[in-house]
Amino acid sequence: MLRVLINNWWLLALRGVFALLFAALAFSSHSVMGTWLLSAIALAGMVVFFGLLAIAAGACTIVAGIRGASTPSGGERSWLLFWDGVAVCVFGAVVLLAPELDFIWLARMLAVCAVVIGIVELLLARSLRRHVPDEWFLAVSGAASFCLGLYLFPLWIREATTMLRWLGTYAAFSGLAILGLAFRLRALRQSVHKVAEHAIARGE
Repeated sequence: MLRVLINNWWLLALRGVFALLFAALAFSSHSVMGTWLLSAIALAGMVVFFGLLAIAAGACTIVAGIRGASTPSGGERSWLLFWDGVAVCVFGAVVLLAPELDFIWLARMLAVCAVVIGIVELLLARSLRRHVPDEWFLAVSGAASFCLGLYLFPLWIREATTMLRWLGTYAAFSGLAILGLAFRLRALRQSVHKVAEHAIARGE
């Protein structure tokens, strides 16, 4: 599993970059929220952009999972990457369908997707931590997703603009964590064979 992540660190880095792009756009959009028309246009554009970036980020994770599962040493845990990517893609697809959905249902569907993403990433972090004891980036990202889902589900947020700010904050937090993980994995490339031997010895 660890070798899969190390060999595909750049796909995780792309996912982090996509998340940070959305966060930057979300935070900069407040400057065009002065009038009702500009606010409506900016919000609609942000919804579409977020959905597309989420799908792109999920696709990167899916590719990493498939590449890992197709190798003899990939292991069943590579499918955790695949399902994490699927959950992120579903997250993006739900957002793209926002004009067709009631706000309450949109918030609840986003909450469910965020909880699923958080659980899968926490499981991945647990597996990764067995071989890299000081690794915590993925656990932080998973915890953030899980907490966002728990916060959204009771419908504390009643306005689309507030939802956008929360999604932007989450995207920034998650993007930084995933980028940190990606570059941490990149730094381990020189010792990938030694780490893989350690994983095999532990039955991973």
